Amino acid sequence: MAEIDEEVVRELQDIVGKDNIITDEQLMEAYSHDETPGLKYIPGIVVKPETAKQISEIMKLANSEKVPVTPRGGGTGLSGGALPVYGGILLSTEMMNRIKEIDRDNLMVVTEPGVITGKLQKEVEKHGLFYPPDPISLDSCFIGGNIAENAGGPRAVKYGVTRNYVSGLEIVLPNGEILKLSGKLLKNVTGYSLLDVIIGSEGTLAIITEIILKILPFPEGKVDLLIPFKRIEDATEAVTKFLNDGIVPATIELMEGESVRMCEEFLGRDIPFSNAEAHIIVELDGNKRGELEEDYEQIGNIALNTNAIEVFVVEDRAMQVKVWEPRRSMGEALKAQPGKIVAREDLVVPRSRIPALIRKLKKICEDYAVKLYSFGHMGDGNIHVDVVDPSSITMDEKRLPQFVEEIYKETILLDGAITAEHGIGLTKIKYLKFGLDSTQIKVMRGIKGVFDPNNILNPGKIFEN
Repeated sequence: MAEIDEEVVRELQDIVGKDNIITDEQLMEAYSHDETPGLKYIPGIVVKPETAKQISEIMKLANSEKVPVTPRGGGTGLSGGALPVYGGILLSTEMMNRIKEIDRDNLMVVTEPGVITGKLQKEVEKHGLFYPPDPISLDSCFIGGNIAENAGGPRAVKYGVTRNYVSGLEIVLPNGEILKLSGKLLKNVTGYSLLDVIIGSEGTLAIITEIILKILPFPEGKVDLLIPFKRIEDATEAVTKFLNDGIVPATIELMEGESVRMCEEFLGRDIPFSNAEAHIIVELDGNKRGELEEDYEQIGNIALNTNAIEVFVVEDRAMQVKVWEPRRSMGEALKAQPGKIVAREDLVVPRSRIPALIRKLKKICEDYAVKLYSFGHMGDGNIHVDVVDPSSITMDEKRLPQFVEEIYKETILLDGAITAEHGIGLTKIKYLKFGLDSTQIKVMRGIKGVFDPNNILNPGKIFEN
């Protein structure tokens, strides 16, 4: 692939202006990494366009000169998907940060990709509306990156993931052509759904420049339950029972005991029953007070009959923030642990197999003398697995791939998958074959070839070159 030369720099300056170009290596350092442990790649140049037309011109230039382009949102990814492994142009969407329209009549919001997800949620809430997807990094991740990764979050058990809310997209292809996909439509079966091909494609097929999202009326009532259990198996049984009884909470989050105790130390305050093997946080929402009360009483009874230690019902907003604080602070608590974070995985298995997965992962971690912190979205079987090497030297370049391969194999044996929402990106490329057969990979490579025949857009991601 071609390097960035002075002529390319001049042409990029003509397109976006000198103020939206970064060439100083020190300033580019912030764009060289995301939240994936141990990865860093300095781009050849950082470009910050403000319009789809500018992105179109950038892509025409890059395609002509065979210069790689890496799209980047908020840099909160955990699979290296926005890292410029071949240098070239790092295309940041940070300047495209306008919410263009909140359409109450059609329950739609039109936004640019650089809007922070949490800000989008707050803006629509001012109008009595609700955008449900809530990745843990919602105060820093961009909505465009959420679409590129098909981000989930705690509310996925009731409301689904990002894909369920994308109604239309404007995209720029690698050759610079601008396409509009669908629109403010709830139904559209006109040909193949290119919209769904782009969602979750990790920035390898096109650059998202405008987004139309479905939104909902804001639920008036919310109740949280914090329920500690002696055993993870009991927590799983309780969740299975109340879901089978027809109660579908907005969230069902799990924090395994080691994670609870880590957060207790990090926050410097006592967490009730932190010695329990599992805590679950259940969030109920709705507009009918009586139904919420009936649901939380039923969940409480099921939990207590399934060996829950206690059931805390929290309706006060300030206390709800406190209940969620350990779960929301997990990432920062991990960074504060002595040693080195060597793996941050997002495995997914059928919900009933969560206890078996965690037991197997604990055994593997014991064999490698590393510490396991597991937590995540119990309602949909998505468990985040963060691993810390206390010595900072146990997991060398040989042992870490062996370790990762072992946990992926155990996950597959439980009918799971190696990533639920972080994506394949850079870190999981060689393990793609664990989850997909050769025909599926061939078809996906074919799609990439149609969109990006010169392989300039986010090269080195998802597939081995």
